[in-house]
Amino acid sequence: MRAPRAHQVTAAPPRTGPALRPEMGVGRARPTSAPATATRQRPAAAVGSLPAVLVLCVIAFMAARPPWWSFNYAAPLALLAIGLTGRLPRLRGVDTLALLLAVWAAASVLWSSRTDLTLPACYRYISVCLLLVACRHVVSARRDLLLTGWAYLAGCAVVAVEVVTGARSQGDVLLFAHRYGVDGREVNLTAYTLAVGVVVALALAVAGAHSRTLRLAPLALVALLGYAVLLTGSRGAAIGVLLGLLAALAAHLLPRLTGVTVAGVAAVAVLVVPFGMTPQNEMLWLDGLYGRPTGDISGRLSIWPYALSTWWESPLNGSGAGVFISTNPFEIGPHNLLLTVGNDLGLVGVLLYFGTMAAALVSAARTGRRALLLACAFTAAMLPIWLTGQWETALGFWLALGLLTVVPGIQGPARGVAPRHGRSLLRRATLVPVAGAGGFLRR
Repeated sequence: MRAPRAHQVTAAPPRTGPALRPEMGVGRARPTSAPATATRQRPAAAVGSLPAVLVLCVIAFMAARPPWWSFNYAAPLALLAIGLTGRLPRLRGVDTLALLLAVWAAASVLWSSRTDLTLPACYRYISVCLLLVACRHVVSARRDLLLTGWAYLAGCAVVAVEVVTGARSQGDVLLFAHRYGVDGREVNLTAYTLAVGVVVALALAVAGAHSRTLRLAPLALVALLGYAVLLTGSRGAAIGVLLGLLAALAAHLLPRLTGVTVAGVAAVAVLVVPFGMTPQNEMLWLDGLYGRPTGDISGRLSIWPYALSTWWESPLNGSGAGVFISTNPFEIGPHNLLLTVGNDLGLVGVLLYFGTMAAALVSAARTGRRALLLACAFTAAMLPIWLTGQWETALGFWLALGLLTVVPGIQGPARGVAPRHGRSLLRRATLVPVAGAGGFLRR
């Protein structure tokens, strides 16, 4: 029997493998192989993604310069943004924890003694959790991040100008003993909003690293926001901005050591401060900043033991969202994140709340040096606010947390880059016919 003829090998472009053709119509032609190292394209954005981003921009601007009705519409707008993408969110660990927190907050109505207080409070918890999920779902490209981040920074810039203008009208531009804010809004909340703006500016600088303008423009706003924070007279926000910038610098020089240090210090401080295990002298030094000593950090040293005792009355599920802040004899909130969430939602809520934050920050920090820098800056900047502030359901805080988790996936180039030495590893072998054998030899 006559042996079949070997196929001829035609020349093929480098790294594409052989293109085979039959001789004189004998046998079937094999399709030419696709390039082995073809550049991977990013998946196209879903139809309606830009409208979804614009809705998120509305929330971002309101989070920085909120009108009185902003919280009423935050949750519906977040759901609208998700719906406009035309696809369901892909729930990962962070999203699942956030939604579980929202469900647990809603369930606190069942055991609350004051449902009139719990209903609006649990709605705020639900709103910020939905905002986190919407942000992680909608922001999928560099354009989305820049639009959303700049919407928040635009609101922060408006607030900062209002604060500086108010100080200028009084002739106290360099006198930080007085407090200046925005009419109709608590001054500490204004300061916390601007502190988050500093971290968002750093995130936008990282996302716009490919362009000098996009890199330097948000950094220029850091000076304005920092100055406005000083004028508000908020100790926690001022210290937070300083710690955030120092942590960013340290993470740039010593990323791994800074990450471990920031995480360790934050975990210890969150547990130590509300339990009264910090030195009294250091707390009084903090109270004396800005030349406004009160003797107990504006009532915090007095309310922390009381808030701790009320938490132990319902340690697992708490007294219900929003109950403690309106029923305690001090008539103020605990001004400590652990005690606030503990009284509202109990130990279960604490684990879900802090678990969501930790999962978001750790997942971002593990993706690269720039993301680690942002996670360290965010944690360091927010730590004083967590310890002494009342800001557990702030739209700005949860928006920034969501943006940090999506920065690692979009900070690289728009197109994939072949791995180093990819040509030598992925290049297909050339096949040559072996005379009389009816086969091919790999070389």
